[in-house]
Amino acid sequence: MNLQNPSSNFASAAVLVSAAIWGLYWIPLRYLEGLGVAEAWTVALINIPAAAAVGVIFLVQFKAQKPHLRRGFLIGIFMGLTVAMFTIGLVHSSVVRVTLLFYLTPVWSTLIGTYWLKEPITRGRWLAIAIGLLGLGFLVSQGGGDLPLNIGDLYGFVSGITWAIGGAMIKRYGEIPMPTLLVFQFLLASGFALLLGAAAGLAPTPSLALLYQVAPASMAISIGLIFPSVLIIFWAQKFLYPGRVGLLIMTEVMVAILTASLFLPNEALGFIEWIGACLIVGACLVEIIEQPAKA
Repeated sequence: MNLQNPSSNFASAAVLVSAAIWGLYWIPLRYLEGLGVAEAWTVALINIPAAAAVGVIFLVQFKAQKPHLRRGFLIGIFMGLTVAMFTIGLVHSSVVRVTLLFYLTPVWSTLIGTYWLKEPITRGRWLAIAIGLLGLGFLVSQGGGDLPLNIGDLYGFVSGITWAIGGAMIKRYGEIPMPTLLVFQFLLASGFALLLGAAAGLAPTPSLALLYQVAPASMAISIGLIFPSVLIIFWAQKFLYPGRVGLLIMTEVMVAILTASLFLPNEALGFIEWIGACLIVGACLVEIIEQPAKA
């Protein structure tokens, strides 16, 4: 398999699997929070070890990375904001609802891809967008069910937009080396999470004893889960249109809904909200059937 020019099917399959892993992302977050780590610090603790690991490669290859620092930093801003807002949103609000609000990202990816990347758009894609927006209306129409709509839902919604912008930039500037993309992603995700958390009063500094206690778990989550899944998705976005990626990663929705329903019974959606959820997932299926996969 040529990783420098993979087939569309291989790149798409890699995205599907990695996104499914991200459907479990809320579990380590809630686990660290349960150990006493403040919400914003959970993001930092599962991103900093990955930043350190890729940072070694970044520094060794710094001469090759240097020409790409400006664009890599800009992409890192959008992707870092995405992770920070999405993660804090999961803590504030319903796992299922925040995940679904984020997954309106194909709408924003399509609009950006059409006008900036000249992505070919079929009638099926526009139908998918219309279905997704209708699903959003149903999803938020009940005011959040047992858990009222809050700032976490806004974070989930906006994070889908920042993801679309960052993903389009990765596709547009495909020459940026992966270490540059990843080191800025992990560092800025940590920084933005702490800033957003401090603004909301969610970032009290953990004690040294607590940091020592959670260090093994946070390192395992960071290196074993966060690092490889982000690496694979960023790599695939160099070869696939952002709208396509936005729809493929909706496998996260199914995993998040299934696991949250099993382990968080209080997060069950109402009937109208389930209609909205099904419409959003249905939008994914409509587009995948008709849409070309690769530039």
